[in-house]
Amino acid sequence: MKTIGIVMATYNGERYLYEQIDSIFSQSLQPDKIIVVDDCSTDGTTDIIAKYRKNHPEIILFIQNEKNLGYVKTFERGISRCQTDYIALSDQDDIWKPNKIQNCYHALEHNTDAKLCFHDLEFIDGDGNSIGKNFWESSLIPLPVSGAAARKQLANLIDLVPGCTIFFSSDLKEYLLPMPNSKWSGHDWWIAVVGFFLANPIIINEALTRYRIHERQTCSLAVNIKKSKKRRSYKDIFFRIKRETKRIILKGRIKKIRSEEKKERERARSRDVLKAISMYEASNLNHIPKEELSNLKDMLESKIQI
Repeated sequence: MKTIGIVMATYNGERYLYEQIDSIFSQSLQPDKIIVVDDCSTDGTTDIIAKYRKNHPEIILFIQNEKNLGYVKTFERGISRCQTDYIALSDQDDIWKPNKIQNCYHALEHNTDAKLCFHDLEFIDGDGNSIGKNFWESSLIPLPVSGAAARKQLANLIDLVPGCTIFFSSDLKEYLLPMPNSKWSGHDWWIAVVGFFLANPIIINEALTRYRIHERQTCSLAVNIKKSKKRRSYKDIFFRIKRETKRIILKGRIKKIRSEEKKERERARSRDVLKAISMYEASNLNHIPKEELSNLKDMLESKIQI
């Protein structure tokens, strides 16, 4: 039987970490290795991991970043250290359903050319209660997609597969690492791009992870204070006009900055997909029609020129 590894990135996750790790150890098919990479947590996260390591020293490998690297590089570090046949990615605050690993493992074992599979998510609140919605049904675009449809969406720079749903063969590591050094390229984005161009990912039509949505309620006493009106002097009016002018100018600058960021994002992600296409062509694979590949390349190169 092939080996299974889990890569988890942590950062100040003490509130929900127990539930997530417990759900991993409650799997019907147990992992051979759990690699936890902590990105300089300042809460009790590392203490929690130490407790599990004490009970499972042969399974859990703990890696502490010397400085904050961000989640992409943290996952990259964990993947690079994972030597198992299959790798699953784990967030620190979700809950895995008991059959997640088993279903993903069997899906790839029965579809050897797939190399990657992914599944749906069930949304839960901060207390672990179901919200009654799944990821695919709540998406703004039709999901799930695979094959040519997925490649077209990726060429349109759309995220398709959350990292916590991904289960992939270590055969893909040579294409995945190192990950793009761009703030616009998440680890899940890059793994999906590589998967859909270098392999034939398959869909598992089941929500195998309970994805936690944190409730962050903002409350301010200021909204409950009734402000009395007062007569404005000419001086007040002058400064009000001055402030409004600054606001309009600032709004224009922000709009320009966002427009430039959008272009930067499009260029960076387009280069990611073109890089995956280059790896595909260099690998002498033939599961993508030449016409489709040519059209995608034209689309991506036009985005870079913007």
